This record gives sequence, C-alpha cells and structure tokens, in this order.
Amino acid sequence: MGISNLATKYGFQSFPHYSEGRSGATINKIVLHHMAGTNYDIVPGIWQTREASAHYGIGKNGEIRAYVDENNTAWHAGNWNANISSIGIEHCNLTGDPTWQVAQATIEASAKLCADIAKRHGLGTLVMGKNLFVHSDFSATSCPGPYLKPRVQEICNKANAINNGTSAPQPTSGLYRVRKTWADAKSQKGAFKDLTNAKKCADSNSGYAVFDEKDNKIYPSSSSTPAPATPTKRLTVQINGLNVRNKPSLAGAVVGTYNKGATWTLPKAEQFTISDDWVWARAPIGYCAVGRNTGKEESDDYIFIS
Repeated sequence: MGISNLATKYGFQSFPHYSEGRSGATINKIVLHHMAGTNYDIVPGIWQTREASAHYGIGKNGEIRAYVDENNTAWHAGNWNANISSIGIEHCNLTGDPTWQVAQATIEASAKLCADIAKRHGLGTLVMGKNLFVHSDFSATSCPGPYLKPRVQEICNKANAINNGTSAPQPTSGLYRVRKTWADAKSQKGAFKDLTNAKKCADSNSGYAVFDEKDNKIYPSSSSTPAPATPTKRLTVQINGLNVRNKPSLAGAVVGTYNKGATWTLPKAEQFTISDDWVWARAPIGYCAVGRNTGKEESDDYIFIS
C-alpha cells in the first residue's frame, strides 16, 4: 500500500471512481488541483456519483487526507496517460467564486506533501511543466483557480527546499533585491534578507520582481507569473433548486443543487453540451441544464450567461 506518512485515511477508496493499479505506468509527476469548494468534509463523498477522484486532499488548516492508494489510479487529470503516471492532490478553498483563495497552511502542507512524494518516487528536483503540473495542463478547465495557480511555483520552491535541507531558497549574499530588471539598478526599491518581505515589496510595485545576486529572477518566475487572463463567461442561476448532475444528461445522478444567484465562470472557449433536447453547462461539481435547446437564449432559461 502506498500512502504518505503525512496523511490520514478519509473515505479511503470508498467510492467507485478510481482504477486498480497503474496500467504498467511509472509515477513521474504530481498534478495539483483546487476543490472549487470550501467544505473539506464533503470530499470524497461527491465521488460516489461524480466520475472523478484524487489521491490526496489538503484542508484549510493543512490537514492532509488520503483518498486513493498511490499504487492505484485516481481519475483527476482528465487525461488517462496523465492519470496513470501521476499523483493528484486537491486543495480546499478558503473562499469561493470568483477568487477561490487557498489558506497559507494549505500551501505549506502542499509543499511538504509534494516533497515527500518527490523523494519517495525519485522525481528529483521538482520543476513546473516537467514533473509538477496543474489540472489545466491536461484538460480544458480553470482548475486550480486564479489564486492557487500563481502560487504553484512557491509550492515547488518550498518542496525543493525541504528535500535539499534548507528552509528557503537562499542567494549567496543573503539579500533579495526588488527591481524592474536586474540591469536597472536605479529602479531598485530595496534589498531584503527575508524573501517574504521582498515579495511583498514586489507585489506592491507594479512591474517589479525579486532577484538574487546572480541575476536570477526568483519571483515571480516565468512559470509562476499568471498568463494573460483567459476570457471567461459568467453563469448565473435564475431559479431555486437547480439540479447538478454527474453528467450532462437527465439520466445523470443528482449530486447537488444551486439556488438563484449562484455563479461560476468558464473559459469562453468551453462548449456547451446538447443532450435530451437540453443545453448543459459544466459546473464546479457536475453539470447543470441551461435551458431548452431552442438555438437561442430564452427568458425562462435556468442559467443566464454573460
């Protein structure tokens, strides 16, 4: 059995949506997600009906729970080849839509878990895009959300520091300089011994970054800097008691409900599904009926799209 010593079992493999074994694949990556929800305890109960799962989840206070044995395949990346070769980690949100924030305790615990997984599976130094990924690297999804995604490099750095026996990345001089560019010394806002303070300074000065003495831009890194915002469409529920189903069909099991005013966002490019003469949209925990398939928006549609 493969479970991190940092984790405790919770609803462990009590749901049907995972696969025994790894189909002969070797674990070579970690994939990070956010739960798109603030209730840590309802996971993994929603996987009783929703065709998804993950190996681990991390709560707001940093508690790590194991859901699927690492030797088995969790259904988390939306890509079979990625699923059989990866370990999926969910992060509980501190706030809901639209910011989907994650607690610092969750970030710290994620770094520890990633370090542990990397060490046990021989992944070596974690590098984003090489052996550390996010859900949207494999599927058309907004997961892991606008707050967590820019902080994945921080998790990566902390995990590597743990495995390298240091508490944080340290430049030779012990100073972190905040400038527009390394070459533009006149733009420097300050030099800090504490990386956290340097990051705060950079964050409060648009266009500034943190550099170590060797001209290494360490914050925000090119991989952690948020990409230009993906155009999104906003979905707003117009009725009370709108069913959320585990698939876009009237035959899908009901996994929850939304009331009037509930909102979420989807990429502009995401297509709706037509089934049973209804238009269906993906929701954070499943699929909702938008309205009858009439070919245009109707005043009695269940969901307003803007």
